[in-house]
Amino acid sequence: MYGWRAKIGLITPMSENAEHAFHIYAPEGVSFASMKINFPVPTPEGLIYLTDQLEETAAKYKGYDVDLVVFGCTSGSCIKGFGWDKECIDKIERASGKPGLTTSTAVLEALKALGTKKVAVLTPYPEATNEAEKKFLEDNGFEVTNIVGMDVSYIRKGEKKMEAIDEYFLYRHSTKMDLKGADTFFLSCMGLTTMEIVDEIETALGVPVITSHQATLWSALRHCRVGAKIPKMGKLFTL
Repeated sequence: MYGWRAKIGLITPMSENAEHAFHIYAPEGVSFASMKINFPVPTPEGLIYLTDQLEETAAKYKGYDVDLVVFGCTSGSCIKGFGWDKECIDKIERASGKPGLTTSTAVLEALKALGTKKVAVLTPYPEATNEAEKKFLEDNGFEVTNIVGMDVSYIRKGEKKMEAIDEYFLYRHSTKMDLKGADTFFLSCMGLTTMEIVDEIETALGVPVITSHQATLWSALRHCRVGAKIPKMGKLFTL
């Protein structure tokens, strides 16, 4: 039977990265359905425009056979500050009648599970979005020792899509991060291809690594009571 362990509904910006990664790395018996929200760029204004569509999109899952509806967007689910992830969950649950989750909620759960105190963050976002994410993490009790936005201006200009950023680019930028004082490294954004390189980055850096895809899958499985341990997905998936 399709989805005999869990059926998870996804709401993500216009990219196939989440579905591709989750179908490959999720344990047997877990299935995914997906809805898309279009938005221009990952600026605060663009992300607010994105989340304005969340409730309407989540309503499409009403009556649909899923165990959980996940808003798979890191910056979109934290852009309005402390508690915004919970407000997004409320929107999902009100509209769909299903339990909800967001990527930023999943990241907070992952950081807590790893016993994180201080985190270094790498993103593809502009400075204003990085500042919002930094404040969100700090308001939730985690010191951000360093937050770096990779130069992906060609993405923000619409010349290419976020998924065009390859693993080589992400690995090289990750391993150049200043981790002084940090006990965890977080590679942020659901638009990036990260599942394939979590273990390699963790080995290179010598600290636990969280990525948006990995944390979202980990949290979603546990919310659905699928406590799978997945190899080569970092320390998080050994817990």
